[in-house]
Amino acid sequence: MSIEKKFYEEGEVVDGLLLVKKPKGISSYGVVKKIKTLTKVEKIGHAGTLDPSAQGLLLICMGKVTKLTPFLQELDKTYQGKMIFGVTTTTFDEEGEIVEKKDASSLTREKVEEVFEKFKGKILQTPPIHSAVHWQGERLYKLARRGEKVNLPPREVYIHKLKILNFFPGIHPEVEFEVRCSKGTYIRSLCHDIGKESGFGAYQSSLIRTKVGPFSIEDAKDLEEIENLIKEGRLKDIIYPPAEALPHFPMVTIKKGMEKMVKWGRPLYFPHFSGIPSFLEKGDKVRICSEEGDLLAVAVSLQNGSHFVKDKEGFKYLRVLA
Repeated sequence: MSIEKKFYEEGEVVDGLLLVKKPKGISSYGVVKKIKTLTKVEKIGHAGTLDPSAQGLLLICMGKVTKLTPFLQELDKTYQGKMIFGVTTTTFDEEGEIVEKKDASSLTREKVEEVFEKFKGKILQTPPIHSAVHWQGERLYKLARRGEKVNLPPREVYIHKLKILNFFPGIHPEVEFEVRCSKGTYIRSLCHDIGKESGFGAYQSSLIRTKVGPFSIEDAKDLEEIENLIKEGRLKDIIYPPAEALPHFPMVTIKKGMEKMVKWGRPLYFPHFSGIPSFLEKGDKVRICSEEGDLLAVAVSLQNGSHFVKDKEGFKYLRVLA
């Protein structure tokens, strides 16, 4: 999806979304720390953790855009990875110790496709014990290091797409795959569960996140590129401003001089707006922007755009940035 960027002027406060290609071997927090050091921006975070062993697209929120993190975290994710059948590990990926090995040479591509079908749609999944999930105030991986066992309740996630890209037969067959899933999905748990269903076991040997909602890794920069651009004073060239950080939300435009209504959290009615999309439906999340294109708030529509009642409140605020 092509997204036009409104670039910052020199000297302006940095509020925006940065698309980063996270390398393997560094945590998502490590990337945030690196970007924070390079940019000197105090308020910064990410919108969706990637394991240290995984690589790919990481959304970095800066300044006011940190207020939009919950909306970015809701987005579906797309991954490409590789799983090895006939081998299981303690962490469900290549970082763990081998638990068991089996001869899986009888496994065929057709059989794997049959198993994949069982994991499409709504499924229940238990996060891996070696993960950053909080359990009673502590990270799971810390409990795992101490050898403590935890009975985690399964979570409901949704697998929109799961397909084989390549199949390599052998004693331990390798399968390259692509998956598009809801937030909170652990791909290494998915690989482990698929392996279990196959009867041979499996682990995730590599993983790259290629998309987060409308954002693609093709538009992201690696840390070295970002560092060089910052040294050249060109950080503004690669940052999406707040108004473009949620391109999947319809935009409604407020009339000039009405910005203070949003800032004060006042109710908004039809006369306050200069533009409301006719396709807007009640319950849709929207971006409320000024006529200059600045994001003022994120809200939920209380009416349909095609039948907007003038004397009835139009939107309920979810986040105010003004």
